[in-house]
Amino acid sequence: MRNLLATFVFLLASQQVLAQQPFQTFDMIVTDPAGVVAALDKMVASPTGQQSSARVILNQYLANGESLATHQIIVVYPTTDDMDADFLRNAVSSDWATFLVEMQQAASVEAEGLGQILAIGGDLESSVATALGRTNVYYQMTVSDPAAYASAWSDFTSANADTGVVSYLSSVLAFGANPATHVVNNVYSTPGEALANDPTSYDGWDAFSQRVSGIRTIEGRAITTVIAEWSPE
Repeated sequence: MRNLLATFVFLLASQQVLAQQPFQTFDMIVTDPAGVVAALDKMVASPTGQQSSARVILNQYLANGESLATHQIIVVYPTTDDMDADFLRNAVSSDWATFLVEMQQAASVEAEGLGQILAIGGDLESSVATALGRTNVYYQMTVSDPAAYASAWSDFTSANADTGVVSYLSSVLAFGANPATHVVNNVYSTPGEALANDPTSYDGWDAFSQRVSGIRTIEGRAITTVIAEWSPE
């Protein structure tokens, strides 16, 4: 029992730390997927890339509405200080300049975003949260009462911790013309699992829906699958 309690406390503390992480997103129209992967491989392995503490995730869009973007890069930083350090380092880096040229030969940027993870539900050590090929379902929302929404979301995800779904609640500082202020990202093992998922069958769905119906508007949905990932050494 003591070991179980210690494990629970460690996981809870880890989630609280991870829930403060800032991130960048880049929606791209990719003409050369292999070229994008090669450019990222080279950048991460470069002297500049080796100094970064960021985690880089390359997603492919499976459904993206009217957007022409085919792929998405997400860069997640441990802290805002780490993000600021990367920005300053890249600004004077020849490695970064080369990376930008190589990326421009393989893709064009459709939209850029900046946000911060606010809360996490589910087991971050599970294969759902870590495996290549995992599927992300994004709900892009405008939220008029962030505290009330976060409370309702936390209660709902806690009540359904045994479903195996991992969920992230994030704030959005900027994302082009998209008016969304927040994003919920539900993570599944495969696209098929995401399609088969029925949130209305989860415990507390009706209560959650009532609590958030007047304070959030869903602006869009998107689905991606993870095709490559780079973590700091």
